[in-house]
Amino acid sequence: MIVSARLMSIVFVGFLGCSSAILTDSLKAQGIEGLEAAQNTQPAPMNMSPEEARKHFFNCPGGPSTQFHLGGKVKNPRTFSLDTLRGQPTQTTVWAFYRSGASSTGFETGEWTGTLLYDLLQQAQIMLNAGIKSDLNRKVILVTGSDCYQQAFSMGELVPAIGGQHQVTVAYAKDGVLLSSDGFARIINPGDKSGARNVSNIIRIQVIDPPLPHQAPN
Repeated sequence: MIVSARLMSIVFVGFLGCSSAILTDSLKAQGIEGLEAAQNTQPAPMNMSPEEARKHFFNCPGGPSTQFHLGGKVKNPRTFSLDTLRGQPTQTTVWAFYRSGASSTGFETGEWTGTLLYDLLQQAQIMLNAGIKSDLNRKVILVTGSDCYQQAFSMGELVPAIGGQHQVTVAYAKDGVLLSSDGFARIINPGDKSGARNVSNIIRIQVIDPPLPHQAPN
């Protein structure tokens, strides 16, 4: 059965239109601030491609970021700029990783300067449920870039006593030079073999509760 690209785009747009309200309600329930304003509820033309639909329904302009918000299931949400990030304890990491993106391939090596993501989360004070065993380790950390590229980490990866090599850093400089096209901050994870989770141009870091075994997924 052959389905035209136009029909597929109509189905995709319709799906996004129906799911955006569900996504907003789910994020509100998680205590994640600010995402409602990023959504566009205006009707979309029926001939949109999936990429055009993504840009229509969500504010994903891309480009360098100048600040990011850390929120979600935390007691002390906070917005970080370059100045406030540089005021945090410094972490320096030398890491070579494989780049496999659409614009470049091969290895990239550098000395990255920033602060541990774990330290920022410690300051934010993640909300915990005393009735759930090891609740901290099951939390999910979702990092979003200005182009809406997202990657997730578990707190179990980030806790130094558990994750070990996954000392995920929110970097603001490479080889002593402030980041430019990558925005003021990007993720660096020396525990990964490739740079797939190196979200650049960070605009948002969210702490999320995964559903419990007896709960239906959102």
